[in-house]
Amino acid sequence: MPETGTRDPGTKTERPDHWQASVDNAIDQQGWRAGTRMMRSGEDVTVYTIDSFMEEDRVFRPEGPETFSLSVFLEGRGTLSVDGASPLEITHGSGVLFASNRYTRGENSLQGGSRLRVVDIRFEPPLLRKLGGVSLARLGGAVMSENSLPEQDIFLIGFRAPAKLLSIAASMMDRPASPGMAEDLFLYSKAVEALGIAIDAVGRQQTNGLRLKPLTEPESRKVHAAIALIEERFSADWTIARLSREVGLNERRLKEGFRLTIGKSIHAYLRTTRIEAAAELISAGANVTEAALAVGFENLSHFSKVFRAEKGVLPSRYGAV
Repeated sequence: MPETGTRDPGTKTERPDHWQASVDNAIDQQGWRAGTRMMRSGEDVTVYTIDSFMEEDRVFRPEGPETFSLSVFLEGRGTLSVDGASPLEITHGSGVLFASNRYTRGENSLQGGSRLRVVDIRFEPPLLRKLGGVSLARLGGAVMSENSLPEQDIFLIGFRAPAKLLSIAASMMDRPASPGMAEDLFLYSKAVEALGIAIDAVGRQQTNGLRLKPLTEPESRKVHAAIALIEERFSADWTIARLSREVGLNERRLKEGFRLTIGKSIHAYLRTTRIEAAAELISAGANVTEAALAVGFENLSHFSKVFRAEKGVLPSRYGAV
């Protein structure tokens, strides 16, 4: 299960320096060791399967270093949460994507009188880079606004697991132990397939279940070129028409491409990119006016309003929090 939460720079307790130590600690503290199996494929993928009967309700506060995980709940009911965000309800058939690039803490609860069967897949950074730099930050959208803390790069995203994902999780749960090359290949291929299904499911959830036509390879390259232009030249006066001309992709497909690729509209991604750049400038010592003008805002009142919407605080107070 994902160990969720927010950064706690003031804690004086000894902290594990790898996510596995924190997961193992949580398993031991909850008495799940007898029903837990850990499988690993090289240095890229680790899979935990937990099968335990919950005699009574439990509330616990796991914590741990940076990690990227996909959890699939075959049975069980409860909540997961990061400190400072709303709890995410989970039940049988729930899928959960979790990512954080910092030490995190949170609170989880599990309902008693029922069986807990969960498959937790951990992906290491080298594999994520091989897969094209998978990042939950790029999914964006309202689906992560209540349960995540995007401004802290902490993402907790719940979704209804498709039948294929449940089937993969069940195959991992029920597969007999057989260490060797075949086992490594099985885990690796199923983990990558599961991640693809999960990200696709989240994308569909964000578009209200409407299925957009997949991008062709040339279209995908052009969409990524547009993303790069925004990230490299965020202060430019970008319109959809201008961006469309720059990359050679019609406006409709460009807009659909952003939804499919990063889960946000072009304007939303441009706004977020600008505000992130402005926040970095303010943190580095720039005043509000300098930061606003540097990222393409000429109206300071509008800049302050957008900044507060993105960061939850006025730019004039950002450096003080």
